[in-house]
Amino acid sequence: MALSLTKFFISISIVCMVLFLVQCKQSGDINEEATIAEKDSASCTVTKSLNPNGDSELSVLMRNMVHSSESLKELIKQGKLPDQFPEEFLKIHTAKPTDSNTKKATFDGFASLYISNMQTLFKSPKEELTANYNAVISACVSCHTEHCPGPLKKIKQLSI
Repeated sequence: MALSLTKFFISISIVCMVLFLVQCKQSGDINEEATIAEKDSASCTVTKSLNPNGDSELSVLMRNMVHSSESLKELIKQGKLPDQFPEEFLKIHTAKPTDSNTKKATFDGFASLYISNMQTLFKSPKEELTANYNAVISACVSCHTEHCPGPLKKIKQLSI
């Protein structure tokens, strides 16, 4: 009786470990797909939702802004001028956030500063590219300090 009870518990333990490993593997695959979708955007457009409940317009737009900033950073470090202002970024004023409380009264001022700094960057002479690019990133840091501090670490890494 004791031997069969031991075999039972060993069998249950093995089944639990297998289920745990399968679950971990599936979770890893999902995270890998989300990362691939995020990095795979040559056109600076996120194609898949990273959140199970979907992404808001504003979160997708800001993720696209990060991708654009990463590309701009590399161009500027090579001494190249950016091509064309990303018109989709003008939607920052109207894009719906995940949480309606995210957009406080000061949000539109920060958004306008960001757009203004981006427009200046795209008209910059070569010698002012780095300073104007960093002004764009500073506008992002200022806004996120007040409104949504979660991505601040990633945003600060975008500076040159």
